[in-house]
Amino acid sequence: MNTQSATWLKRKKQKNKIKACLIVGLGIIGIVLGFYWQSLLLLLLFYIAHELLWSDHIFYNPKSDYLYSFPKAICTKAKLENGRLCLVKGDGLATCDTAVLAISIKSDVFLGTIFDPYVEISDGKHIAKQYFERGLKGKRYINISGWLEKLIDGEVVSIKFKYCQPLPSDIVVYGFCHEDFINKKTLIIAPHADDAELAAFGLYSQVKDVAVVTLTAGEVEAESFSHVYADGKKASLLKGRLRAFDSIAVPQWGGVKPENIIHLGYFCLRLKEMFDDLSKTTISLTAGVDSTKVFREFNSFSLPSDKNNHASGENLIRDLKFLIEKFKPEVIIMPHSQLDPHEDHIYASKFVELAIKESSFKGVEYMLGYANHFHYTDMHPFGPPHSIASLPPNIESVQAIYGLFSLSLSENVQKNKVYALEMMHDLKRPVKLKKVIRSLIQKIIGRSYGRYGYDAYFSKNIKNNEFFYFKK
Repeated sequence: MNTQSATWLKRKKQKNKIKACLIVGLGIIGIVLGFYWQSLLLLLLFYIAHELLWSDHIFYNPKSDYLYSFPKAICTKAKLENGRLCLVKGDGLATCDTAVLAISIKSDVFLGTIFDPYVEISDGKHIAKQYFERGLKGKRYINISGWLEKLIDGEVVSIKFKYCQPLPSDIVVYGFCHEDFINKKTLIIAPHADDAELAAFGLYSQVKDVAVVTLTAGEVEAESFSHVYADGKKASLLKGRLRAFDSIAVPQWGGVKPENIIHLGYFCLRLKEMFDDLSKTTISLTAGVDSTKVFREFNSFSLPSDKNNHASGENLIRDLKFLIEKFKPEVIIMPHSQLDPHEDHIYASKFVELAIKESSFKGVEYMLGYANHFHYTDMHPFGPPHSIASLPPNIESVQAIYGLFSLSLSENVQKNKVYALEMMHDLKRPVKLKKVIRSLIQKIIGRSYGRYGYDAYFSKNIKNNEFFYFKK
């Protein structure tokens, strides 16, 4: 996070502290003076206001442009006339399947800070919504992929702005053309169990020849298993084994063949250490083991490193090379190391890139990235389930994106994805009382998105589409 963002976040926290101190001080004074119920009511109203207005995990100034460039996109201007979107010239977009609309938007002064701003896109039959952060002002990207064909044909496509409005500025459409990924051999890399499901369940449910590889057991943060084992190491081992089983079983719910699913059993939050010293054998942070064997019991075939089971970078590269040569993918899907800041996701991508270079198989045509975590917020993609996903906040410096791929998901696939996530043990963590109360308060104004579960992923990742970024 740059200095400007850090300064803004620091000021935001200071303002919240001042508000809290002022209200608590007034409440104490009121109690001392004998205004008991009035003081309690004041504190209650402040708490409600805090949960509605100031408790969002937005770690950047929403009055900032999203900074992206698209060096290989097909670019054309567009215009909005009485709520109707029109392409100035759409001939070049005829072969594109993905498109985003770059437009400057400002939230309404009052309602746009209470309710979530969104746009409603419609062609008269197909209607969908894309949401933004409250209090926004600046350039945003609207995913119009589902309406691109109709726009090119000159049919009516309307965009209605709710709790926000467009600002006078150039409106530009960026289009991206791809081959038929559904019919290409695909390998999906998941740093942890559930990453493949969060990012690409819809995709691997549709691709005809796909394999899923999970790198780590995800055994850390096993506090929710302490009621089973008071010993932290045993609880961690249990969690890792459960997540290893999840990584093998859940892709089958999406139609992946059992023989195309493998769990490598390396240790969570150890990939950086393994990458920095490839020959070093690492030890699990919480399970106290240095062998991957304990987390590989559900695999249907052997791996090269099964001979010694050392959790080392050399072994991970050896395993990945073997899998690339075994599955011979034309497309590899893995975390985007610039957009996804999770340490394991960054180094998972680095290991895959090394393995591709060293592999004897040279048929990888495309590398697509996904992001399940974001630098500036843990709320993106914004909005309720079944809305549209688009580009995440990026405000520090311009991020070059060499291609975008938006895969539309049917309602049936989206709901199957709900239960793919529901089967994942890591998304079944005990719900904190504070989160329950916040959800109840936000229901008052229709801003509680816990339709399928309290975990934010049940809102963020159950969308009309899955979004992927081409790696250079």
